[in-house]
Amino acid sequence: MFGCSACSNRFDRLLNDYTYFSRIIVSIIHKVLFRGDDAVWPKVSIIWVNYNSVAKLPIVLESLESIAELDYPFERYELIVVDNGSTDGSYEEISKFLEKKNNLHKKIIRLQKNLGFTGGNNVGFRARDKGSKYVLLLNNDAVLFQEGLKKLVEIFENLGKVAGVQGVVLKYKSGLIDTAGGYINEFLQPYLLGQGYPYKWKTKKYLPVTYLDGSCALYRVKNILECVGNKLFLDEFFAYYDDTLLGLMMWNCSYKLIAVPEPIAYHVRNLTFRREKGFLLSYLTMRNRIALTFISNTRYKDIILLHALRSSIVSLLRGRDKGLQKARIRALYDGIKLGKRMRKRGIFLDIYKAPLIKMSLKDVGVVFTQGTKKYTENLKKTFASTV
Repeated sequence: MFGCSACSNRFDRLLNDYTYFSRIIVSIIHKVLFRGDDAVWPKVSIIWVNYNSVAKLPIVLESLESIAELDYPFERYELIVVDNGSTDGSYEEISKFLEKKNNLHKKIIRLQKNLGFTGGNNVGFRARDKGSKYVLLLNNDAVLFQEGLKKLVEIFENLGKVAGVQGVVLKYKSGLIDTAGGYINEFLQPYLLGQGYPYKWKTKKYLPVTYLDGSCALYRVKNILECVGNKLFLDEFFAYYDDTLLGLMMWNCSYKLIAVPEPIAYHVRNLTFRREKGFLLSYLTMRNRIALTFISNTRYKDIILLHALRSSIVSLLRGRDKGLQKARIRALYDGIKLGKRMRKRGIFLDIYKAPLIKMSLKDVGVVFTQGTKKYTENLKKTFASTV
């Protein structure tokens, strides 16, 4: 093509250099495709779910302010607020705050009861403007950078068979990474890429990931409709593992999910459930992971169930926080029932169609004998040296 192998090799290196290649492409898109014409920018619906957030009101209002101040044509995006039946006055505070944002296109929906992260986002998705090409999921404890949405859209517009994109999300007011993308392993445990490491993130590549973290993720509406239907999540999951399940569904529909090394937002992780009783988070996490074992083909299905049962019984016998341990036993029972119901509905996912973390029998042994924490520490070291 270039007449010499040296030239060809040099071109190949340039193609693999994110800093050189992707930034030039993004610049061309911006100058040639958009040409400063606001009407050419694709429309985006931002879905933002709230529930009893008055205790964290400052970060909630900062999140809304970041949406109002986005460097994106104001007529090309809308905010959809879904309140999950709040009773603490946060709905009223949020409504009052948004009344002053005259240039922000917004819809405010108040539900009569708490439908969880899954149900709230599904309501928001159905309420989107029918002209929206993308939906951005943003937690109410996440703050967008001013050019965050524009960066994601510019990158997305240059990608092919991709259903979703996420950037680097930083820990609130910190230079540390909260998540640069999500993976699961064969034990169906999540792993947030880069978490705890300082930004700038060492990788300069676009990375295929199992799932996009629900704190801040951009999806193509068309692909969601084709693969899931007129909703984003399965309502039954309520919260936790919902974004993992959606990611696996996208990969099973032959669509990719990509993480890009651009900083997009700040996030305060688990702020909502930090205020709830501790067993709720543990219950939902375990229940939904167990359900996922019944609708997926992980080769460690039986071992996962055995490990969950063993861990719950051992913790219960130790007598520490019996309420929490009873919740875990209940989660195991409810997860089996939920998984069987979903399987009867024909839901089945091939996890090996998605990028995931393979586990050796040695890794499984570490989880059993030394715990998940030790396995995760080993995994972080591996990723740090390879990504």
